[in-house]
Amino acid sequence: PRQQEAVNYADGPLLVLAGAGSGKTSVITRKIAWLIQERGIPARHIAAVTFTNKAAREMKNRVGHMLGQSIEGMPWLGTFHAICVKLLRRHAELVGLKSNFTILDTDDQLRLLKQLIKAEGIDDKRWPARLLSGVIDGWKNRALTPDKIPTADAGAYNHRGAELYAQYQARLKDLNACDFGDLLLHMVTIFQQHEDVLGQYQRWFKYILVDEYQDTNVAQYLWLRLLARGSNNICCV
Repeated sequence: PRQQEAVNYADGPLLVLAGAGSGKTSVITRKIAWLIQERGIPARHIAAVTFTNKAAREMKNRVGHMLGQSIEGMPWLGTFHAICVKLLRRHAELVGLKSNFTILDTDDQLRLLKQLIKAEGIDDKRWPARLLSGVIDGWKNRALTPDKIPTADAGAYNHRGAELYAQYQARLKDLNACDFGDLLLHMVTIFQQHEDVLGQYQRWFKYILVDEYQDTNVAQYLWLRLLARGSNNICCV
């Protein structure tokens, strides 16, 4: 209880390190409930990020149970992708999309990559689309757009990876579509290039809480870092 009280009262950056099954998620949920109930922070101003939809539902149910009420008014409790898709639909035009963009699943993504590979006359038996998909996904997880691929990665996919990545992104834009990696990548790009948009959400998200922080990739880390730069109130377990 004394440790939980310290977590509750602490503002600013806070990192909680503990082993599996020790109650890290409980720390997050209790802090959310305390912020709403004791500090009077509106739920809509709290961003709580998890890695799975199941974990997000469980967290919402736990907070609701602690408060003795439903917290459907907490729109920013969810996975990185669920939160980013809401943000991206508001600002899609800043990355050349419309707000009604579609999200490709893995099969659609592979189908599109196969079309690009075939058009380039590449032997898809030797250089399969799934290999290219993994390369591109890795770049997106590192928040690398086609124009930022490092020289060290120039040999990827038989020295054609960066070129095909650029073609793939252009084709997605033509289709008014994105893949799951784009949800984070586009929002990081928007935040980096549009200070007014970033400032809007830095002011809006007064508290940011992250579960299973050790699983974050570079794009997720940058997204969190950019947002938290406003209030500096970020709690990670």
